[in-house]
Amino acid sequence: MAATLKNSEMSRWYALLALLLVLVLVYFLFFQSFVTSHSLLNEEMVDLQESRQDHTEHKVLIPELENRIATIKQAVGDNTSFLIADTYNLGTAELTRLLKSIVSENSESTSECQTVSNTPSKDKEPEQFEKIILKVRLRCQFDIMTKVLLDVENHVPQLFVDNLQLEQRRVSQRRSRKDQQPTEPKLEVRFDMYAYMNKPVIVKNNDKK
Repeated sequence: MAATLKNSEMSRWYALLALLLVLVLVYFLFFQSFVTSHSLLNEEMVDLQESRQDHTEHKVLIPELENRIATIKQAVGDNTSFLIADTYNLGTAELTRLLKSIVSENSESTSECQTVSNTPSKDKEPEQFEKIILKVRLRCQFDIMTKVLLDVENHVPQLFVDNLQLEQRRVSQRRSRKDQQPTEPKLEVRFDMYAYMNKPVIVKNNDKK
């Protein structure tokens, strides 16, 4: 009788253990992924809430930042208005390249527009920013010259023209061959073309105490 009771009790413990194992197996098969994904979603929701709060705080600062940017641009100008170069030699090379590019874009050959000379010149009256100057001499057909000067005026970075001098050069239109076209009259133009580097001028104080 005692043996029977003992076996019955052992069977009951085995059954409980088996049930526990089944529950654990069911949990890992069906509920573990759900719990894990739910936990990940909670973490993601917390991160999104924190991110939204940060964006809201930053959004409040946008008007102030825009006002500061506008103030700085008004004070020192837009960087696109300046040459890329930051030294005199590089600035001279860049300005020379810009001049050649403008002339070549508006003419098909040197017979239409020719750069006779472009000589660097030092700035004798420094202002707020360092200036790069070229003394330019062009010989072009009238319509080509007009396009070149307009492109210089509307160029980015900003280019300036000063001391403009015009002289019309008439070329003989006699034909040496039957198939040769007469040469159109040309304008010879001399001017100073200059641009600025985004480099403030350092003014030396030579006053003696």
